[in-house]
Amino acid sequence: MRVDTMLAAVDFSDTATEAARWAIDVFAPSARVALLHVIDPPDRPRFARDRLPPEGTFEDIAREHATARLRELTETLGRTDIRTEIRTGKPYEQVAAVATEVSATLVAIGPHGDRLRPSKFLGTTADRIARTSPVPILVVTTPPENAPKRILVPVADTALTPRVMEWTSALAERFDAHVTLLHVWSNAVYSHVASMSYARKPTEAAAREEITKELRDAATSWLQELVPSDTARQRFAATISYGRAGDAVLEQAHEGKAELIILGRSGTSLVMPALLGSTVASVLHEARCPVMVLTEAGRGA
Repeated sequence: MRVDTMLAAVDFSDTATEAARWAIDVFAPSARVALLHVIDPPDRPRFARDRLPPEGTFEDIAREHATARLRELTETLGRTDIRTEIRTGKPYEQVAAVATEVSATLVAIGPHGDRLRPSKFLGTTADRIARTSPVPILVVTTPPENAPKRILVPVADTALTPRVMEWTSALAERFDAHVTLLHVWSNAVYSHVASMSYARKPTEAAAREEITKELRDAATSWLQELVPSDTARQRFAATISYGRAGDAVLEQAHEGKAELIILGRSGTSLVMPALLGSTVASVLHEARCPVMVLTEAGRGA
């Protein structure tokens, strides 16, 4: 699991520029790099066309500006081997296209504009990139100064989990990081097990204690089995939580001071082991650290 080529998409805001710099300098310093800026021309309503500059003028000005800014950014990175690309169109479509063209193994994006959290960006462009990118993406929000030393990985029993674990093991080794594997029991599962325990125990308190122990022991044993045999197992710890998966992940990330969260995505919609749909989106929107979203097996392997 190695990042051979990274595509970093930038909008030239301070946060996006710093995100690209961290991804290039810290996360994958040995990777080949392509920097991409996408010009997204504004709509030209018919009633205002006579009052707007000729079609193409905006793009010409934007391209000139982007060329200068990309040159400045490559100079500050101190590398002469960086490829730069300027495209016109919908950003998420152009990111996917260029990622394929340059054979990227990772796409790095940052918050939209000068925002500490990527809420607005992820609500539009970044969210679409996360859903449609043909390769893994790294959403860089408030990155640590150095390589991440605390990695949080929510997992469940899905086909994508082995791939998530392979990437996790490789990154933990590369960054000399500690990994917390998190499994979130849903309220539905808890209630089902509880209904059986209540029939066996004399009190509700005793039944609740038995439920918690049974679920925790089963999940902890399974999480330990996920760690590849050739991995330094002392890097890994397992923990269990209950309730809404997104809330549990964010809470664990906060309590454990996570510096990187690794998720998985299946197909054209976001899927994370133990987390589905809007839950994954909430993690991407609210996490206060970089989030890596892995695709199914393919490029980036």
